[in-house]
Amino acid sequence: MFEVDPDIVRTDRCAAAFRRMAWAFVFFLDFRVGIDNVHVDVLPDLIGWLLTASALTALLDLSPAVKGLRTLAHWLVFLSLFDVVEFGIPVWRSGHVTTWVSLGAPLGVISTILNIVLIWRLCGLIMAMAEAVEDPGIWERADSRRRLYLAFTVLLAAAGVMSFAVPAFAMVAVIAGLPVGVIVFCLMMGLMNGTANMCRGAAA
Repeated sequence: MFEVDPDIVRTDRCAAAFRRMAWAFVFFLDFRVGIDNVHVDVLPDLIGWLLTASALTALLDLSPAVKGLRTLAHWLVFLSLFDVVEFGIPVWRSGHVTTWVSLGAPLGVISTILNIVLIWRLCGLIMAMAEAVEDPGIWERADSRRRLYLAFTVLLAAAGVMSFAVPAFAMVAVIAGLPVGVIVFCLMMGLMNGTANMCRGAAA
């Protein structure tokens, strides 16, 4: 469990930082437009990671763990630069169906791993904050949400691999994955806003 300064938890600054991180999850939804091998991310992850990094910068005195989280966020800012515009190469054609593979796929694997680590540890930080101000509700939500986020991200990656192996599965993955993704990210936004409310409640 992380060490946190309860006096920092009890500040409007801490609440504002977590509200900023709540908005970051809007940009983690993957909506792309384009044709064939060129697609543009309508809600670029870049903005989400910039919001996260700036929020963590405002919380450096909350816990020694925050510096490491901010470093991860900075790496994700850098990696997300290569994901704003996605270029692909055709690797398989079957009738009128062409399977494309992103040129940034290797960086995407690294981003996914760092993403999981950051969110898992961020939720761990929230759990430590909740323990410091004796809020078991937020503690339980943070614990369940990080497990949900891990499961969703792993399943999404597995769906991507399966779509490559079975191109017809790609449409099924999109139709099923999009609403689930929206739900998961809304729950994560709710956790961040709940943490912000916890900070304001503690301050009162």
